Amino acid sequence: MAMKRRGMAPALLGTLLGAVLPLLVGFRLPLLDGKDVSVAFASEAERVDYATPLVGTLEVTTGAQEEALVPDLRDRFQGFAIFEDFEAGRTEAAGKARAVWRLRLTPAGEGPWRILPFVITLRDTRSGDTRSLLTHVADLPPPLPLPQASGAPECDPQPKWVAPGWPTFGFWGLCLVAMAAVISALVPLVRRLRRVLHERTLSPEARAQLELERLFAEGLLAQGKIKRFYFGLTGVVRRYFERACALRATRQTTQEFLAGLSADARFTSSEREALTTFLSAADRIKFANVAGSASEAEAAATVARGLIASHASRAAAEAPHPISTETP
Repeated sequence: MAMKRRGMAPALLGTLLGAVLPLLVGFRLPLLDGKDVSVAFASEAERVDYATPLVGTLEVTTGAQEEALVPDLRDRFQGFAIFEDFEAGRTEAAGKARAVWRLRLTPAGEGPWRILPFVITLRDTRSGDTRSLLTHVADLPPPLPLPQASGAPECDPQPKWVAPGWPTFGFWGLCLVAMAAVISALVPLVRRLRRVLHERTLSPEARAQLELERLFAEGLLAQGKIKRFYFGLTGVVRRYFERACALRATRQTTQEFLAGLSADARFTSSEREALTTFLSAADRIKFANVAGSASEAEAAATVARGLIASHASRAAAEAPHPISTETP
């Protein structure tokens, strides 16, 4: 008998701790308190919390010869979105049996949070007889009220200037350098394009005079580049006649060009002779390695100007004038 009492002491101590500990750190709600049967829900939490699932135990205490059967409790806990139950087991001590179910409840957004009545069936393990008991409603401690929103902003959204770092300065510095390089490359191209477009609006004679001025501006005679000057000079003359008379002067040899002039009725015999003398003299310096002087080159340029001017004036005089539609 002493051994049996010593074995019953730990079980009795566990039962007392399970009943007293929730009262010290949490809450305990009696659902049924009879003479030989008691049902209670206990939790170590002080109240329902929106942010934390409520963990508790459903305890049914009966006589040692009775077994407690609990129904499905998922619809009996009002105000909770998720219900999980785990049977913890059954212990006996001092002629009493204690069955425990551990519950994990996730609160829903709105209350009330309460335990609705449910039926517990007690079965006598010796005779097999059963009886049913109905629990009563119990309200769980509600959560603390949420703070009311005042409508004021939680922070002051004022802009704050943050000084850029060296990587930012370096990046924008590289961008400025790249932009300056692009602009410096585009400016000459734009100027050249404007010059080309402007020259296309000029007459063949005006373009030829402009090209002669550009040729002298290169300073080839002062540098002693006589042959290169003659190449440029004959090119100006050939381009003039190509534009003015629609000839292929720049794509023909001197012999081919002069042969074409001999059969072209738009040129006089004096013009053919002057062009033959000019181009033949230039070819001797360009291809026969005949030494020429700067004074001779300037004289050849004067001849070229005369050829262009005389042909342009004669072509302008022979051009048909528009017929006037005005009546006297």
